[in-house]
Amino acid sequence: MAQRKVSETVEEPSPDIQLCPIVEAIKEIGGEWKLIVIRYLWEKPMGFNELLKSVNGLNSKTLSSALKYLEIHGVISRIVENTRPFRVRYSLTEKGRALEEPLKGLQKWGEEWVIHHA
Repeated sequence: MAQRKVSETVEEPSPDIQLCPIVEAIKEIGGEWKLIVIRYLWEKPMGFNELLKSVNGLNSKTLSSALKYLEIHGVISRIVENTRPFRVRYSLTEKGRALEEPLKGLQKWGEEWVIHHA
């Protein structure tokens, strides 16, 4: 019996298929921890340890991974400050700041349906 070779390339979606903006946005900004990091950087630029202390339950490996992902996707910027010792600060880019309105909507929903109905 001959084995079929599985292609390792991902096929582009057919031009007939409509992409869902919500699904595509969620794919872009990632999961829970990435959204939480964005939420804290929405307030102000922060360093790695400052973020780690601010986000309850987040470990350094997960934070590092989330920061790298968000930087690669242009949601945050990583700025190395030339001080002794050097400092790294993370802040939202224009693309990241554009999430303000959707996050405010999520905040309002959380206040109304999660916190007040807990």
